[in-house]
Amino acid sequence: MTVEARFVQLSRTAPPSQLRLSPVLAETIARWSADRQSSAVVVRHQNPYVLLGPKDRRLPHLSDAVRWLNRRGYPVFMRIGGGSAVVLDEQCLSFAVSQPCRDFTIWEANFRRLAQGVIDGLMDLGIASGFGRAVGSYCEGPYDLVANGRKIAGIAQAIRGGFALVSGMLLIRQDPVATTALLQEFYQRAGSDLVLDPNAVTALTRLPGMSTLTIESVETALRDGFSQHFRLQQQPLTPEELALAEQLLSERRLTA
Repeated sequence: MTVEARFVQLSRTAPPSQLRLSPVLAETIARWSADRQSSAVVVRHQNPYVLLGPKDRRLPHLSDAVRWLNRRGYPVFMRIGGGSAVVLDEQCLSFAVSQPCRDFTIWEANFRRLAQGVIDGLMDLGIASGFGRAVGSYCEGPYDLVANGRKIAGIAQAIRGGFALVSGMLLIRQDPVATTALLQEFYQRAGSDLVLDPNAVTALTRLPGMSTLTIESVETALRDGFSQHFRLQQQPLTPEELALAEQLLSERRLTA
């Protein structure tokens, strides 16, 4: 039986006041999932920022590295799920699926079920992908999406506050070499000996036959992919949710 899900879309043409909330929009809607005992799907654009994971908080020179990113125009935020540093910008498209959940034993099932719409949407575009680990990629994880042996999307999960949130970003036109170099220097400045491999990551437009792919076509494909698993009901953000997102944005941002 197909489950009904709220659908929230933050388009490229969204008001700047809403677009700046992109780093915390998935968490905001996940709290709605817990409160309403309902599922939700989010597809969103964003302005550039860097998202860090829990382990990054322990880096010995984190403040210096955050200041360096800020000087380069990247605000820095902490994620509520697992993973490590990633760069999100206009050349990516972010997605998230949330549902009521307090059961940590279905962690793996959550990844596979809630992110399946992304795999199906990409298949509609002619891109075969699956879960896997791209060794040496930034934010390396076992449930990233891989195509042609390279990472095309990072996916993380958080179970807290009565919800499960599976979220990630598709690398559509982002330069994997430049992004990896930026994150490599961030880690060096932060005092980490982590070595990243730019060849472990690629963008969708660098896949065979995909050079003309647009972010808009991927956006449509994501909605179609999720529609195979949910009855999507578009619902805008409420004033209360916008206020909560503003609060979370302040709480999640790292200041050096």
